[in-house]
This record gives sequence, C-alpha cells and structure tokens, in this order.
Amino acid sequence: MGHTDAINRGHQELLDEISSLKQHIQELERYKAEHQHMDDSLREIEAKYRFIMGNTADIIRILDLNQRCVYLSPSVFRIRGFTVEEASERTINQDLTPESLQQVRSAFEEEMKLEATGTADPDRTRTMEIETFRKDGSLIWMEANFSFIRDTQGKLTGILVISRDISERKKAERALKKSEQALRTILDNTYDAIFIHDLEGRILEGNQRMLDLYEITKEQAIRSTIIDDFSCEGSSLAEQKERWDRVMKGETVTFEWKAKRPNDGSLFDVDVALKRIDLGSRPVVLANVRDITRRKATETALRESEEKFRAVVENSRDTIMRFDRRHRLLYVNPNVKEQTGIPPGNFIGKTLEEAGAPEELCSLMEQATEQAFLSGEIGRTEFQLPDGTWLDSMLIPERDASGKVKAVISSSHDITAHKQNEALWRVLFQAAPLAICVIDQDRILTRVNDHCVQTFGYRPEEMVGRRTDFLYFSDDECRAVGESLYSPSHYATKEVRMKRKDGEKICVLLSRSYLNGRDASGGSIIIAQDITARKTLEEQLRQAQKMEAIGQLAGGVAHDFNNILQAILGYTNMVLFSMGQDNKHYGKLKEVEKAGERAAALTRQLLAFSRRQVLQLGPLDLNQVVDDLMKMLRRLIGENIELSILPGHALRKINADRSQIEQVLINLCVNARDAMPDGGRLSIETQNVWLDEDYCIHHDWAKPGRYVLLSITDSGCGMDGETQKKIFEPFFTTKEKSHGTGLGLATVYGVVRQHDGMIQVYSETGKGSRFNVYLPVTESTDEEILEERQVPSPGGHETILMAEDDEPLRFLTTEMLKMAGYRVLAAVDGEDALRIYQEHGREVDLLLLDVVMPRKGGRTVYDEIRAINPEIRCLFMSGYSEDAVHTNFILDHGLKLIQKPFKSLDLMRMLRQELDRR
Repeated sequence: MGHTDAINRGHQELLDEISSLKQHIQELERYKAEHQHMDDSLREIEAKYRFIMGNTADIIRILDLNQRCVYLSPSVFRIRGFTVEEASERTINQDLTPESLQQVRSAFEEEMKLEATGTADPDRTRTMEIETFRKDGSLIWMEANFSFIRDTQGKLTGILVISRDISERKKAERALKKSEQALRTILDNTYDAIFIHDLEGRILEGNQRMLDLYEITKEQAIRSTIIDDFSCEGSSLAEQKERWDRVMKGETVTFEWKAKRPNDGSLFDVDVALKRIDLGSRPVVLANVRDITRRKATETALRESEEKFRAVVENSRDTIMRFDRRHRLLYVNPNVKEQTGIPPGNFIGKTLEEAGAPEELCSLMEQATEQAFLSGEIGRTEFQLPDGTWLDSMLIPERDASGKVKAVISSSHDITAHKQNEALWRVLFQAAPLAICVIDQDRILTRVNDHCVQTFGYRPEEMVGRRTDFLYFSDDECRAVGESLYSPSHYATKEVRMKRKDGEKICVLLSRSYLNGRDASGGSIIIAQDITARKTLEEQLRQAQKMEAIGQLAGGVAHDFNNILQAILGYTNMVLFSMGQDNKHYGKLKEVEKAGERAAALTRQLLAFSRRQVLQLGPLDLNQVVDDLMKMLRRLIGENIELSILPGHALRKINADRSQIEQVLINLCVNARDAMPDGGRLSIETQNVWLDEDYCIHHDWAKPGRYVLLSITDSGCGMDGETQKKIFEPFFTTKEKSHGTGLGLATVYGVVRQHDGMIQVYSETGKGSRFNVYLPVTESTDEEILEERQVPSPGGHETILMAEDDEPLRFLTTEMLKMAGYRVLAAVDGEDALRIYQEHGREVDLLLLDVVMPRKGGRTVYDEIRAINPEIRCLFMSGYSEDAVHTNFILDHGLKLIQKPFKSLDLMRMLRQELDRR
C-alpha cells in the first residue's frame, strides 16, 4: 500500500510538473507572439524612420564623441554632391571653412565643459549658420541644428546634426540688405531734397540733401514747418489752397516757387513735387525739392545768348537766308538788301524768284540748296552777280529730331576783294625777287616763277614736272628737309643747303605754305631765298663778336691773374735769393716758382686763344661727376651750408664733355652759395625723366625725349619774376660789382644748350631757388620709349579741392584733372581754399595744395582742414625737391609732394595712390 501511494504521489507530481511545463510553454508561446509583434512593429517603425531619413530635404548626420560619422542620410548627395560613403569618410576639417570649423569646435568644447561640470542641459539644441564645401569645391550655406544623444543613464553617446541648405535664403538676405543700402544711399545722395511732413506742415523727416540745401541741422528741421520757415512763394492764397486740395485728393502736384533758408533768410529757386502717401495709421505728404537756381540762371543766360546770336546774325556783313523744303524763305537778315536791293520782309514765305532776286542768283542758289537737301552735307559754291560781285556761299543742312533735313541755311560772303587779290598774286608771283615753287602732295613741281633761274640756274620748263630731290645733294637730305618742313612740331621755315644746276652749294631759307590752308593734300607753295652771302657775313660777324668777347674776358682775367702771379713769383724770388741752395725749403720754393711760371704761360695762351672751342664728348655718369666733386664742393660752399646729395637710381649715361658739365655744377653751386650768405640748405639731385608730347605741349621750352635731370635747390633769398627773365643774359648780375661778373649763369646756359639740353629755374622771393638741367641721354632704345608711352593714365571721378595762386598753372592743372574725369574745386589762394571747403567739405575727397601761396600757405590750409576732418587726404605741389624744401617749410613724415614742373601721368598716378590708400 505504501509502495502504491508512493507511485501515485510520483505520478501526481509528474502530472503537476507537466501541467506547469505546459503553462510555461504557453507563456513562452505568448511571449514569442508578443515579441514577434514587437519586432514587426519595430521593423515597421525602422522602415518608416529610414524612409523619412532617406527622403528628408535636410542632411541628417550622427557623429560619435570623436566626431566620426556613424550615420548619414542619402540627401547629402543631392545637396553636396557626395555619396554617403564619400561623405562619411570626410572629417569636419575637410567639410567646413576655417571660420565655420572654429564656430563648431567652440560650441562642442563649451558643451564638453558643461558636461564635465554636470551643468549641461540634456535638451539643449544649438543652431548655427556655417559654410560647407560641395564636391565640386563650391561653398554653400547650411543651417545646422546640433543636439547631443544620451543613453538611458543620461550619458553622452553621440551628436545629432540636422543641416538645411540656406544658400538661397542667404542670397536673398544679402540682396535685401544690398537693396536697403542702395535705397538708403539713393535717398541720402539724391540730387533732390526730400521732406516728409504731416498735413499741418510739420516736418517729420528729411534727407541729408535737404539739410545741406537749407543749411540747417536735423534738430532745426524737426522743429520747423514747411510754410512758416522755408516758404517765400509769391502766389496767392487761393492758388496755394487749390494746389493743396489737389494734393489731398492724391494727385502729384509740381510747381516752382521761391524758397528761403531759415538761418539767413537767403532766397533761391526750387522745383517742388508734392504727393500724399499713407504711413501706417496716418497720412503724410512727401515733398521732393530740387534747387533750380542754376537752371534759372542758365535759362536767363540762354535767352541772353539767343538775343546776342540774333544781334550777330542781324548785323552780320554776310547774307544769311534759311530755306524750307520747297525753297521758300523762312528768314533773311538785313544784309540781303545790300546784295539784292530788296527789303528783307519781301522774301519771307517766297522763293528767291518770287521775291524778284536776280535770275543768275535764283538759278545757282536753287541748285545748291537742292543739293544740300539731297546730300545732307555742307556745301559751298562761288558765283558772280551781274554787277561783278563775287559771292562765296556755304549751305548748311538743318536736321529735325529724326535726322531728316528740314531746312537749309545759306551764308553768302562777298569775296570780290579776294578774287582781285588772286589776280594780284599772279602778278606778284612773277615779279617777286624770290624763287617761288608750287608743288603737289607728291612733291612734284607744278609751277615755278622766272626767278628760279637766278637761284637754281634752271629755266622754269626744266623744273616743272620733276620731283624736288634733284635740288639736293642726296635723297636723304631731300627726305630730311621734307620731313622737317612738313612736320607739325617744326616751323614752316627752315635753312637748308641746296644744289644749283652747276653743282654749286647754296644756303637757302625755305618757307612753306599750304594751298588749302590746312595740310599738304592740296599742294604747297615753297618760297626759296638764297641767303648764302648773308650766312657768310653772319658767320664772320659771330666770329668777330666771339673773339671780341673772349678778348675782353681774357684781358680782364689776365690783368687780375697776372697781378696775383706777379706777387707770387716776386715774393718767391725774394725768398729764394735770400737763402742758399742748401736750405731745406729751397727745393719746395723752386716748385712754387715753376707752378707760377706755368700759370703765367697759361695766361698767355688764354690771351692768344681765338679758335672755336671743341667739346670732348663721351658717355658720362652724372652721379660719378657729382661724387668726384664732393670734396671740392664742400670746401667751396662753406661750413654754414648743409649739403645733401640725392643720386638717382640706375641713372642713364649722357653724351657730354666732363669738364664743361663740372663747370655747370660748380657755377650753380656757387650761385646757390651766394644766395645764402647766412647759411642754409643746398641739395643736388639726379634722376631719369621722360618728357612726352603731352607734357611738351603745355611747356613750350621742353622737347620730347629721355633726359637725365640735374636739380640744384637752395633755401636762399630767391628771385622775383623780372630777375628770372634776365639771369641767363651775359654780364647781368644782382651782386655788387666786386662780387661777380655776371657770366656764371650765362656760361651754364651756353654749356647746356651746346649739349642739346634745357635749363629751367623755379624761384620765389625769400623762398629759395631750384635750377633744373635736362641733359639728353645716350643709347636710348625705341622699345624702352614705346614702353614708357604705353603706361596708362588712371583717372577717377572723385572731387579734388585744388589751390594754386599762379593763374596759368591753376588753369593747366584744372584742365589735366578734368580730362582724367575728376571734379575740380579751384581756389586762388589759401583763404579761398578754406572758404570753398566750408561750402563743399562733404564733397571733397582730396586736397591738392601749393606749398607757397599768398594769404595762407598750403601747410596752414592743410592743418586747419585736418582739424575739421582728420581723415582728409592731401597732396602738396612745389617747385622744390621733396628732400630739399626751403627752410620755411619742412614736410611731415608720410605727407606726399609732387615737384613742379610735373607730368599729367605722374600727377594722376600720385593722386590715384593717395585716393586708393586705406
């Protein structure tokens, strides 16, 4: 029984265990079903998530804490051009610009610090705008939202970045900002003064032009009313009320009136446009006010000009007529009566024939007028009236706005006297005691007078039809004479050597005139005067004058020099006679005696000298000449004068006589020393210069070419204008008789001219002097010259306040600046410059000031303007070197100076450099 019970209990336990196991199996199956449902839901959610991530317009990126990419949405390809694999391998260092990279790193470092201190906000999201690279290297703007991913314990595990392309938005923002800036710029810089006032006339707002026009401050404007403070109109109250009613109805009303400035009550003309507009909750009136004072003055001047023109036409000695398309007269001036005998009023509305003019005049004028209508070009015709009067008529087409000829103006001039002169010229052509030749544009003789037989030995028939080269010794000579005679840079008169029929050489003065008065295309008249005998006499006279001058000079030198030599040799002989040959100084004194005797021999040679001096020319480095003379020059000028040498860089060689150039340098330094008896500053400066055609047009003393410039500048007493005109004349001197012969500067001038150079002086009384010596360089190349000529001339459109007291220089500088495009405000002196700046200060971009001016100098003007505007830019002008300005004015470091005379190109370059300086 016990065994059976045991079996039953075991069986029951087994059944319970099986039941429990079945229950567990059921629970597992239920859990499996739930888990499968969860897996399906999760897969569905993940599919949706991946769909959203794959099709979002933004780039979604997940980074680990080392900023390596864990996940990247496919939209990166559409936005940046990279595949997911390519973009995942790139670091933020490669993706971002340096500025954006620094911005991102700073944010990450800040978040890490907060995390380390436990103060980080787990829900914090950072948004920033960054620039990132596309695959093609271009940049795009992205708006990036950064948030940090945490696990269930709140620990950082990664970074979620959602980026959106905002390039178009940034572009639109920039465009909007630019548009706003442009609108504000237009408002502030418009030519019109703009008011906004309420319906009672109280000013609410106005632009800068309004403040400038009425010369008031913004505070004054806001406290003012349009009618009471600014208006001075002469119209009636009814007219003003009618105008205001139209404005209130929404019309734009324009009218002219007299305005006044509140501060001084001055009146000026304005053109006004009023328009009612709504700003928010209240209506206001927008007023555009334009200053038309100048226009009014121009209209008045135009009316006066028209009246003057009519007066000129009415009183002209020419007959002036205006024809319509049917040849009917619209206007004739009073002079028509003198030529036709018919009153002017009888012509209006009629043809010449209908008015009763001579038949010959009617026929010729009808043909000429019709031709002008058909061709549309200016025409000329000559004809003779029955009474013998010759007329020269010019017919000028008058066009309408479409360009069609609507009328023809005829101006007829009486040329009877001219025709008579032509007949007289034919008589004089043969009677003149000069060889007169007419040649065509190919230099072929078409007519010669009989006097050519006496000059050239040829009969007229032997010369006509031939080129002029048979009258010269070579084709090269013929070509050179032609180029010189017809060159626009030379006079139409030239002395040349020519060949007679018998081969004899003659000296001829050729004069050239154009038959058409303009150029050689219509042929030329050449007048040849045989001056062989005169040239021989002139040469003899010059030689005699030169000998006389040299003899006078040599005599004066020999007289004084021999007196000195006599003293030297006399005392030397006395000492030698008193001592024995064994004395240790005997040999030295004998050398002194020999030197004195050699000097006496040189004096005798000077007295015997009468032949023309020959220059020993050769390539010469002017810097080397100055350097070699330094010791002597320092002794020569004395210790109380400061000497500075400014050698030019890469100075070109000149073809010159070294001794003569040394004499030029010494004479100029001695002249400077004598101008500074109490000491001062002397500067010797060399540089390469190029004088172009434009510079020489405005400086008639200059010749185009490449030169080495030697400048001697002193801070001495200077010279007035009358003295400067005479300083190069022989024997002219401002010194006492015992302190100079007046030959120093005359010698300098002669040497410079003999070297084909030029010399100019710039000086003012009490302000020092500057001598500029231009010596032509040797071994110049065409390529170098062409390269310099092709250097461009910058220009600009800024406003320049220029002060120059010399009227010709002021006009010239103004024209230079205007041609380059600048606006110029010209002042006659320092006080005038300050006045102009007070009126136009806001417009002035740069000051161009002469250093020395009456009333106030350039430095004083600059200092006073700089006190008002510390940022003002300035360029000084002076006839003194930048490193050798006279002691009355020394430029501060950093200020710029351009030396007179200057070139348009150098001035324009220095102006541009100053205006573009940041």
